[in-house]
Amino acid sequence: MKLNNVFFGIFASALLLASCSNDDSNEKDSPLGAYDNGVIILNEGNFGTPNASVSYISNDLTVFMQDVFGTENSAKVLGDVAQSLSFFEDKAFIVMNNSNTVEVVNRYTFKSIASITENLKKPRYSVALNGKLYVTNSSSKAVTVYDAKTFAYVETIAIGKTTEKIVTANGKLYVMNGAYGSGNAVTVVNPQSNNAMSIITVESGVNSIEEKNGSVYVLCGNTTKSRLFKINTTTDTATSIESATLTKALNMDIDGDKIYYTKGTGVYAMALNATTFSETPLFSVADNSWSTLYGFNVIDGKVYTADANGFTAAGIVKISTTTGAELKTVAAGMGPNSFYSNN
Repeated sequence: MKLNNVFFGIFASALLLASCSNDDSNEKDSPLGAYDNGVIILNEGNFGTPNASVSYISNDLTVFMQDVFGTENSAKVLGDVAQSLSFFEDKAFIVMNNSNTVEVVNRYTFKSIASITENLKKPRYSVALNGKLYVTNSSSKAVTVYDAKTFAYVETIAIGKTTEKIVTANGKLYVMNGAYGSGNAVTVVNPQSNNAMSIITVESGVNSIEEKNGSVYVLCGNTTKSRLFKINTTTDTATSIESATLTKALNMDIDGDKIYYTKGTGVYAMALNATTFSETPLFSVADNSWSTLYGFNVIDGKVYTADANGFTAAGIVKISTTTGAELKTVAAGMGPNSFYSNN
């Protein structure tokens, strides 16, 4: 009788564990909100007009939704020029350049949480590190720092030169000192050493910066060459490869073990450990003057490209395979400029 009770107890425990395990699995697989398991499309809108918006498309491309910020917040206006977006835990920080705000929302429901305004002077990009939000500001040439949970202002880090895109690696900040075809440096800020700074000189025409596997990659393109730098974030020294025939490379994005970039209307790719640039495009997009490739990202093997359509009508977003086969085309908001995986 006692032996039967032992076996019954073991059997019941196994069922309980299996049930808990299944519940945990279901909880992880369940969407955390209407905008989970998809890609956020940031539409910057017309400069001087508060018509920025956010669109959403599901990972399987079957669900597309417009103006999710306005929809979830009683038609609240997002603002003037949605420049960029970053995530921290369950929050999304939308940097509004011409409105001088950072709008904070729940990344899965897009319900508004707060607006950060203190000491922002034409903010551009943001990143979270160790519970703090770092925002680059073009007018003040500085990085402003906020508590990423309470949104309180903490301090300002004076950079003294163009402060544009920003990434984190090895506990440090890497700030791109260039925009619109100018600039040839990256400033390294170490928050753990009282914001001690150093400068890494790269090529003129610095335009993209990405972190991957603890290294920082920097793409530069000008009229005479394109150059890719890989920064060792332990020593903050850089090695590079270059091409004098493929010039003006732009829009670097890293997906998996490949580096993607554009030149003109072409989309290119090379391996992370490549020793030369690939000069043969994977495919090309239709030319529409300066509106072409206004937005570009590669997410989970899909290429997202945006045509701003001259900022006179809704921007056109195309999603393709890496060989150029079209998967989906949607009309997004005004001036789609970037795409963010929200999983």
